[in-house]
Amino acid sequence: MLSNLKKKIHIFHNIYLKHKHFIKKKSYSMDGEDIFIVEYFRKKNNGFYIDVGCYHPIHRNNTYLLHKNGWSGINIDIHQFSIDLFNYLRPGDINLNCAVSDTNGVTKMFYQKALSQLSTIDEFQAKIAFQGNIKKSKIKSLTLDTILEKTKLTDKKIDLLDIDVEGADLRVLKGFTIEKFKPELICVEIHEKEIKNSGVYKYLSNFSYELVWSGVFSHIFKSNS
Repeated sequence: MLSNLKKKIHIFHNIYLKHKHFIKKKSYSMDGEDIFIVEYFRKKNNGFYIDVGCYHPIHRNNTYLLHKNGWSGINIDIHQFSIDLFNYLRPGDINLNCAVSDTNGVTKMFYQKALSQLSTIDEFQAKIAFQGNIKKSKIKSLTLDTILEKTKLTDKKIDLLDIDVEGADLRVLKGFTIEKFKPELICVEIHEKEIKNSGVYKYLSNFSYELVWSGVFSHIFKSNS
């Protein structure tokens, strides 16, 4: 009972005090990704998104404006507290605490806090992103294909696939039958300086996806098939 009350207080503090949910903003993304996405889908009020590495339902989130416009979807994160926040603010969505990769099983996660955008299943990226002690733990890993099967959404039209998993983005894509589901837009992180030489860019290009927007790390690809 006490732990449940403590969790509720933590959620309230994070949403209403720390990130001031009651204050409206033009953009909630890190680099304005959501402005481009909302404008692109301006005539669509009931779309479907998948947010891998969802982190927070408001702060630095690419799907919050879509959610406010009547969209729904699947939100996935390796931190349970992230999912607690989504269950509170987006109870109509499917919110899952697991890693997403190219295989099903158990994988290592690397982190420093119970809520962080920098947490990852990519050890190399963790060593770049974190200073000081890096915590490790094991977590269930599923492919996106498996998640869609388990949620019985294999026939669902996916309008936006948003991926922010700190270096493991290509693994997420390889566990997803992209030629079957064909999301209209894919927003993904690329850390390489030469974007066109990155594995993510080459992979998406092979499936007829065209780069249509770029930020510091986030890049949006549009399906041309």
